[in-house]
Amino acid sequence: MAMDISNASSSWAIFCLAIAILISTMFLKHKLVHNKIKRRLPPGELGLPWIGETMEFFQAQRSNRLFEEFVQPRIAKYGNIFKTRLMGSPTIVVNGAEANRFFLSNEFKLVISSWPTSTVQLMGKNSIMEKQGDQHRCIRGLIATTLSNARLEVLVPKMCQSVEVHLEKYWNGDKNVSLYRSAKALTFTIVFECLLGIKVDAGTLSTFEWILDGVFATPFSLPGSRFSKAKKARKEVEKMLVELVREKRKEMEEGLQRVDDGVLLCQLIGGMIRGEIREEEVIDNVVLLVFAAHDTTSFAIAMTFKMLALHPDCYALLLQGPRLCAGYQLAKLNILIFVHYVVTRYDWSLIYPDEQITMDPLPFPSHGMPIKISANPRA
Repeated sequence: MAMDISNASSSWAIFCLAIAILISTMFLKHKLVHNKIKRRLPPGELGLPWIGETMEFFQAQRSNRLFEEFVQPRIAKYGNIFKTRLMGSPTIVVNGAEANRFFLSNEFKLVISSWPTSTVQLMGKNSIMEKQGDQHRCIRGLIATTLSNARLEVLVPKMCQSVEVHLEKYWNGDKNVSLYRSAKALTFTIVFECLLGIKVDAGTLSTFEWILDGVFATPFSLPGSRFSKAKKARKEVEKMLVELVREKRKEMEEGLQRVDDGVLLCQLIGGMIRGEIREEEVIDNVVLLVFAAHDTTSFAIAMTFKMLALHPDCYALLLQGPRLCAGYQLAKLNILIFVHYVVTRYDWSLIYPDEQITMDPLPFPSHGMPIKISANPRA
């Protein structure tokens, strides 16, 4: 019995020693690799885990002084290349024409395009922005077919009707209108109802805005945080879209779906039926499309009207100019139709001509660009 206990103790001691040696070896290897990588990294501060320097970055961005208050001080301290941590991800910032040329000429060779963790989680890992190679070309082909000149021409009557309905509902009488907010609601309606064939209400817009609000937030899933609310909204939207996609797929397979009903959605579902893409890819690319068109088009509309107000000579030429064909990308077509209806039916003026542009993180008018409108007696 004593011999057995002694042997067992010796075996246990040898086992513990082996584990200790293994852990020590792994630690030393990690330390050596870490030090090697650290020596190759540029100078800079990563800051706190996850947060890093995100707060300073956003604060400078909101004041529209990102270069002056965030980038320039670090260039002065560390040089044209420095490290930091933004939106939960370790980041290398480079400055100068040579650096831009290097990245633009070496995409998919030495570097690949990527998005912050929060953006990928909310837009979806199966969206086109996360795809490469053959799968990227396949999804891009489906979307590009829908946005061709011929397909956009089919959308023009629907888009004109959406603009007219929106203006009649929200632009009646002499009053002040938040142009940016109005343009956001209209763009959302056009993308969903004209391009996707999905009827929307105010609740749907609100849910999508929760998602968009968290796209560039720090990826903290703490209750009440922007990112947590955005993830919850994403689940609601995903549930709605899954039901809709499956319903439309059934209609298409049974021959009940009209060809012109939701052009892009039909193209994506058609690719799914042929086995080219999966259901998750359809859902994620619909969410991405709304994000891509929503804030960017709304801001472009707001800036168009600001420039027209500040340069009335261009305004007069616009009223006299020829009509443009429908062979533009969807965003340009959206802007063109909206501007046409407003400038021909309303007299309007900026309430804050010197309104500042804020970035959070995308650019938007700090007051929503309110305008005073009245019916155009010449219309």
